[in-house]
Amino acid sequence: MSNVNERADAGDVLFREFGEYVNALIEAGEPWKEVWHVKAWPPCSHLWWLHGRFLLSREMAGLFGVRLTDAKVTEEQEVRMAHLEMIPGGMPKLFPSDG
Repeated sequence: MSNVNERADAGDVLFREFGEYVNALIEAGEPWKEVWHVKAWPPCSHLWWLHGRFLLSREMAGLFGVRLTDAKVTEEQEVRMAHLEMIPGGMPKLFPSDG
């Protein structure tokens, strides 16, 4: 039986991988909400690879009891993107570099 920390870590990995996939979709000019779960990408393309990483992380998260519908994954990504929009300079650094 997995504990709460393992489930949280699995969820973090899941959404980190999904975030990278969504960012690549946006950069490619794709409407990410409509295509992330249905569009097939050319084999060995960057989007195909990122989608595969997300699917693998989703399977891994499922082993720890983190099972989310496509709608819930989309909703969570929208919330995460809204939070990032509130920080125009990007996420603050705990130890900023000297330059």
